Amino acid sequence: MLKLLLIESDERVLSLLGNALSTDFDAKILSTFMAFDAKELIAHERPDLIIVRNQYKVDDEKVEMANIIMNHLYDIHSKIPVVVLGDFEFPSGNFEVLPDRFRIEELKRLIIKLLKITPEQLRQLKLPDYVPLAIQNFYLMESTSCDIYIKLETKTQEKFIKRINKGDTIDKAAVQKYEDNNVQNFYIKKDDHNQLLNQLLQQSLEKIVKSAKSGKGVHEINSDTYSISQNLIDAVGVTEHTVRLSNLAIAVMAKSIEGHSEVSSLIKDILENKGSYAYKRNYLICAVCREIAPLMEWGVGDQLNLQLEKLTFVSFFHDIYLKSESHLKVFSNDEVKNLDLEAGDLVLNHANMASNLVQSFPKTPVGADILIKQHHGTTTGVGFVENYSASISPMAIAFIVVEKYVSYILNYSSNDLEDLINRKAIFHSLYEEFKLPSYKKIVDILNKLSIT
Repeated sequence: MLKLLLIESDERVLSLLGNALSTDFDAKILSTFMAFDAKELIAHERPDLIIVRNQYKVDDEKVEMANIIMNHLYDIHSKIPVVVLGDFEFPSGNFEVLPDRFRIEELKRLIIKLLKITPEQLRQLKLPDYVPLAIQNFYLMESTSCDIYIKLETKTQEKFIKRINKGDTIDKAAVQKYEDNNVQNFYIKKDDHNQLLNQLLQQSLEKIVKSAKSGKGVHEINSDTYSISQNLIDAVGVTEHTVRLSNLAIAVMAKSIEGHSEVSSLIKDILENKGSYAYKRNYLICAVCREIAPLMEWGVGDQLNLQLEKLTFVSFFHDIYLKSESHLKVFSNDEVKNLDLEAGDLVLNHANMASNLVQSFPKTPVGADILIKQHHGTTTGVGFVENYSASISPMAIAFIVVEKYVSYILNYSSNDLEDLINRKAIFHSLYEEFKLPSYKKIVDILNKLSIT
């Protein structure tokens, strides 16, 4: 059995992480917030992995806990892998860093990576159909993002009875009655487990990171008209970790095209105008694609990294010839009829033109030209498809849905996106437009990210 040591001062975060990791990895969870106790547990329990908050206060004194743990491991010559929650640097050691605000899937992926857990081992750790969650958590929720069940046991079987419907307001008095009757856990379908955990986890992490909802630009993109604010990033469900990776990927892409005059000059206009609609849209498409990628069947490890490189490239080059904001907002052949002849011709052919352009660049990621050509649903790169088809690239399908999602998001101000009614309206429009299963699957994923 795996042993995981959690070092964290927030009791709710400890409880939620302990619940998630013990269930998903069949692990024994050790926990503390004191440095002395942590060292004792390391010595006597020999955990397989340590998860530690970078710093927190104990008796009103700030404790650099991650630094203490890494120094201790160095002193005892231990190679126990560590996941640090929050910004952290250390000159050596086997550790990975997550931002203060993270989703449970990100933590699980790092655990799998650090412990080198194989796909076969993961298959042996399958969750039961219904997963328990301590009833105390439900006092803290106004509504739930999934259906909630109770378990009834007889001599011959277990039955799970739905008690709270997805989206319903949670009746705290009813929860209290269940607890008074010795109900210790509610149950969630395994497919909803991560989603509900994230909903609860974010409430606790926001207390730890008070500036998370400050509305400040997450990567210094500001202008009088447009700014990528924290509210906007939160609305699309992109984590700080993904923001950082997106920033790095965009910088690498920009560096790779410096020697190609035509490609470089076109992309330079966008990258140097970070306050523009075009930049903001391309950036959000890039970040959202990166966020959903691990949830798709696009490979793992180096293979997934190559796909992410391609998506970054496509995000910034698919509409490279469209300079006008009004042209970027056209999504149908009927809308093209409202443009003058020259503009209409440009909009109808921009995907094919961009595809031909990137083919001339030797460092274009393999397959990027095809994605660009198909990003409005046609296989020729000319015009807009009238009825979406499942016969194009699965990655192109995802890109089409993400681009439309981002276009809806940008119709609202950052503050308006905090209103759940507006976010529901966006997804109502997406579900109305994308009815084929391969497209609807992407909408479902985006909806879950937005909720969490």
